[in-house]
Amino acid sequence: MGRLTDDMAQLRRNIDGSRESRLAQQNARVSSVCSQIAGFAAARARDGQQDAYARAAFVTGNANDINRLLNDFRNNRRLAGQQAHEDRAAFVGNVSKDTRDLLGGFNADRRSMAERSSKDRSDFIANLTNGVAAFINEASQDRADAHAVFFGIAASKKKTVFPV
Repeated sequence: MGRLTDDMAQLRRNIDGSRESRLAQQNARVSSVCSQIAGFAAARARDGQQDAYARAAFVTGNANDINRLLNDFRNNRRLAGQQAHEDRAAFVGNVSKDTRDLLGGFNADRRSMAERSSKDRSDFIANLTNGVAAFINEASQDRADAHAVFFGIAASKKKTVFPV
């Protein structure tokens, strides 16, 4: 029985050694997996924190950009409104000045035309008056001549008809 016992003891040692080796390898793998998981968790937490900071910076940057754009838009709109107001005021001023100039020219032309028309009417009336006076004088003279001729002929007929 000696040999069988030795062989069984040897087998038991080999099994125990294999088992211890397998347990050591298993413990090493578990430890390795645990350290990998811990490393992943730490990296995930670190990356999550960095991502949170990056997202916060991105949101803050976008908010700042939007506020800057809104301020630029408001300033540009205000400046454009002021420029448009000044342009409208200048346009209205120019139209007003041009209108006054046109009205002044129109009034001067109208006065000049009124003076010419008044002079022309006065000349026309004077010529008409002189023409009518000449016509009246001529008609009066013709009447007087006709009257003289008529009474002259009538007087001569009277003399012949009724001698005295």
